[in-house]
Amino acid sequence: MPNSYETNKNPFATQLRAMGEPAVDVQRLTPSDSADTNPYCKALRVFVPASTEEATVRVTPMLAADDANTVTLRFPSGVSHEPLAIRRLWSTGTSAGIEIHGYTA
Repeated sequence: MPNSYETNKNPFATQLRAMGEPAVDVQRLTPSDSADTNPYCKALRVFVPASTEEATVRVTPMLAADDANTVTLRFPSGVSHEPLAIRRLWSTGTSAGIEIHGYTA
């Protein structure tokens, strides 16, 4: 499918986006113990199926001093939004069977 995005229709195309502004793009994330998200994400959307009472998501915050500084977040079943900017979504420590999207830009 061709790309139908047209810069001239976007009045914000030449403006820098601040972290506190709404995201303008989203990507499905695949957990990895060795690769950072590309690009880094400004927030997360996590879907945990009803068959799962609680899920965990292990991340490295964007400004963490090193990769060893991780945070394990817990989410109930349903859809949750986490306004934490991250640079890595870890496979180890992240529950299987959940969907995670990263908001970018």
